Amino acid sequence: MVMDRSSIALIVLAVAVLHGGRVALAEGIVRAQGTKLMLDGKQYRALGVNVPHLSQAYMGTWFHWRQIYGTREKMQQAMIDAILDAEKNHVAFIRFFASPGYPKGTAELYLKDAEQYWRQMDELFDLCREHHIKLVPSLGILKWHSDCNELRTAVLDPESKTYAAARKYIREFVTRYRDDPVVLMWELENEAFLTADVDMKGRKAKPRGVYPQGATGIREVYEREDSFSFDMLVRLYKEMTEFIRSLDPNHLVTSGDSGPREESMCRRETFPNFKWRDDTIREHLSNLLASQPEPLDVFSIHMYGNFTTRRKVGKLSQLDFLRCRVRAIHAALAPVFVGELGQTNPHFQQDPQASWTRAAIDLLDEEGAALIALWVWHFPWQDRDHNIPNGEAQPELMERVRQFNAEHAGLGS
Repeated sequence: MVMDRSSIALIVLAVAVLHGGRVALAEGIVRAQGTKLMLDGKQYRALGVNVPHLSQAYMGTWFHWRQIYGTREKMQQAMIDAILDAEKNHVAFIRFFASPGYPKGTAELYLKDAEQYWRQMDELFDLCREHHIKLVPSLGILKWHSDCNELRTAVLDPESKTYAAARKYIREFVTRYRDDPVVLMWELENEAFLTADVDMKGRKAKPRGVYPQGATGIREVYEREDSFSFDMLVRLYKEMTEFIRSLDPNHLVTSGDSGPREESMCRRETFPNFKWRDDTIREHLSNLLASQPEPLDVFSIHMYGNFTTRRKVGKLSQLDFLRCRVRAIHAALAPVFVGELGQTNPHFQQDPQASWTRAAIDLLDEEGAALIALWVWHFPWQDRDHNIPNGEAQPELMERVRQFNAEHAGLGS
């Protein structure tokens, strides 16, 4: 029997459904296998950087462009320089906040001229492809309530404008690049779970300056109904991950979380009348695993530390706390993405050897963590503390990056 192309495609799809619902991967796209990531049949581990304003700065809509860069042209060139410097230092990928930004920036380009918005995003993706840099776009699923003048929790309401706007943007983004190997994986949001069981009643909302001229319905403070519970965020993660996977059967999805707060259990038990109690290590790890549910593919945590202070959880050292979380995630047979790794007291500016960060990389290397992203790269907004303005500013750290990616990601020599 001779089969036409459509018949073959249906058979391929049926086989994919039987084996977890994923179509055969295009070359160069990462998949998950237990605690490991695999790329073209080999284990893939990689060390990258964060350039949070990458797309907004490249397009000229980053809110702080005037005070930091002076002109939009200089700002765009700064993003090009960041990519070139990443390639020079054998950086594997860049994580960035990929929403259109504050309502003002959204109105200036995405809502005004969507075709131009996506043309410039294509340029950025092409530039990263040319210079062998993969991307982790953080889609900003919690961004849209401000643009729509609705509750923060409206993203869970299928009848809301926020729900529609978030899914419209995600659909446009994900379907545009669903076959593109420059995407390392999709990320839902930056540190959304830090809002779990935090009472928003009376807290200041976004300032008027981030809205376009003539915007109406701007709220000065939030209501209790703006608050997310633990279970609401778990539901949101499940629904958004399923939505992304329905659009893109190829790429993995991660949450973008730093992990739950270190008093997450008492927040769950006493909201909204918060009564402080630090988590035990068992409580914290239990909530960590529960906070990033299947079908999320890759666990995300963020970590900043030093050699002298200890965590509230178990009074553990910063490195021991990091090790505990990685081992718990691996015990759940999931890969680990440390989406932000940086240090405090001293910050990079006071420690040109980046001693604690290099120790953390050594630990993560030993534990088999799949992905690590340094905070932060070519981001002058944080020049006083976390910024690595260029690779030459941190030669020992960048040598460690080169070693890691040469061994695990096939970069450099």
